Amino acid sequence: MLTFHRFDLPGDIKLSILPTKKLKTIQVKVYFPGNLDESVTQRALLPMVLRRGTARFPDMQSMQKHQEGLYGASVVSGVNKVGEWELTVFRLETVNDRFLPGGEDVFSEALAFLREYIFDPHLENDALSPDYVELEKTNLGRLIEGLIDSKDQYALERLVEGMCPDEEFRRYEYGNVEDLADIDSATLTQSWRDWSRTFPCEIYVTGDLDVERTRDQVAEAFRVERSGGYDLHDVPELRRVSGEPRTFCEEMAVNQGKLCLGYRFGVNHVEGDLEAGVLMNGVLGSFSHSKLFQNVREKASLAYDVHSIFEKTKGLVFVVAGIAVENRDQAFEIIQKQVDALREGDISESELESTRESFDNHLHMLEDNIGNFMEIDFMWRLHGKDFEIEQYRDRLRGVTADRIVAAAETLQLDSSYFLTSR
Repeated sequence: MLTFHRFDLPGDIKLSILPTKKLKTIQVKVYFPGNLDESVTQRALLPMVLRRGTARFPDMQSMQKHQEGLYGASVVSGVNKVGEWELTVFRLETVNDRFLPGGEDVFSEALAFLREYIFDPHLENDALSPDYVELEKTNLGRLIEGLIDSKDQYALERLVEGMCPDEEFRRYEYGNVEDLADIDSATLTQSWRDWSRTFPCEIYVTGDLDVERTRDQVAEAFRVERSGGYDLHDVPELRRVSGEPRTFCEEMAVNQGKLCLGYRFGVNHVEGDLEAGVLMNGVLGSFSHSKLFQNVREKASLAYDVHSIFEKTKGLVFVVAGIAVENRDQAFEIIQKQVDALREGDISESELESTRESFDNHLHMLEDNIGNFMEIDFMWRLHGKDFEIEQYRDRLRGVTADRIVAAAETLQLDSSYFLTSR
């Protein structure tokens, strides 16, 4: 059984250690959750600039050379959106000292490098390098503009913008190009100081390791001055639909239309019947046996791809379909029929059992994917809950068709977005 050992470290840092013999390396993840507010572009830019250099290794070449000297240790960083939070994540993978000759302490060196990567970057005149900031502003601008190249993701982001105009969830996790003009070395340095000193910090470590020794190594490496006190928002309250569903349409030079539907759902991580919501989304559109795939794609041949997504923090369900532009109305009608079928209890025993088995298999695979297991544990703790995989598996197995119907009855169509050809 996979069991985390939890510790509180100085500097308002929380540490979770997961010992396991399933890994030959050691993986470390450092999470900084923040609110998805108007500073989103700055926080998306920060890890890009931090990867450029540290106090000891002022450029990417010297950083890479140092990592090679640590038997190929690697550090990657980035951001991602969860509900109305933005997570800044740093990931270290390094060799386990157990498998090295001569008793080398590479892990402590790798931890020190990770700490320096985050808390002790390369500074010029006590500020982040202006050259690095300008270079990464250009890269971030290209990344944001490149969203349009992924039509599924672009269409979903455009739906969210229209569906949630006064909610922080409307923001793209990488921010927007317009904000980049107001960011310079001074503003980004202040953002980095505030972020590194006050934002919540959680460290996860996993591998074939000794818990007490690992705790001491992490505590020693991450001995940093932090005050804490950042006001991280709670899980937002569920919203319901007011008025008629809204429709958004955009023309572009595309060969395939993208139809996205956004539903308000009476279930999220802290309200409603979460497990019933998960199974409902599974029956609706998570798998090849699900209603959307079988009825929209296979039987009606209307979609190249169709699936549903359950956003468990905001309590939203999205349906995304790639269709021929002339099939919009027919595809919309059949998708709505599948939602209505769930509300009316049209769930076969085969659909229910196949969905249970699919999630059961997913959880079994999760036990072998320790990196993902750590991430899910952190997500649950972010919502004020503990993730116990066996109990969660049992709760999913116990979901009945009636509970799925009750969850489906809370689905309300809020908005639809259609990306069509000119």
